[in-house]
Amino acid sequence: MYKYTECGLRNIQLRNGYEIYHTEHGESVGIHDVYGLHKIIGLHIVNNKPNITGTEIRFLRKELGLSQVEFAQILGVSEPSVRNWEKSRGKFTKPAERLLRLLYREHVSENGIVRELIDRVSKINRDNYQKVLELEETDSGWGQVA
Repeated sequence: MYKYTECGLRNIQLRNGYEIYHTEHGESVGIHDVYGLHKIIGLHIVNNKPNITGTEIRFLRKELGLSQVEFAQILGVSEPSVRNWEKSRGKFTKPAERLLRLLYREHVSENGIVRELIDRVSKINRDNYQKVLELEETDSGWGQVA
C-alpha cells in the first residue's frame, strides 16, 4: 500500500496503480492515470462526505483549476475567507459547500452550464445597473430598449 499524500489529503492509500522508481536522488513514485485517480477522490468527497474539510476544499478548488481569488469571486466571499476555510480556521458555510459539490460534479461531467451562469452572475456590474427596465414590443416580440 502506498500512502498518497502528494494530493494534499492524508487519508488516501493506493493498493496498486503506481510504481516506485529508484533514482540517484532517492525513491520516486509514478502514479498511473492521475486524472482518473483525482476524479474518483473528488467524487468520493462530494458524494459521500457529510462535511468537507479544509484540505478537501483546497483539493477540490485545485481540481477545478481555480485560484483562491477566483474561487472567492464565484462564491461571493473574500479571498481571506477561502484561505481560512482551507486552513480549517473558518466555518465553511452550507450554501458554499453545496455550491462546491455542484461545481465539482459538473466539472467531472464536463458540463459547464452552472459554472457559466455563476461566472456571468459574478461579473454583473452592479454600479452600472439600470434601475428601470424599459421594454418595447416589436414585430419579433418583446425586447429591452437599448
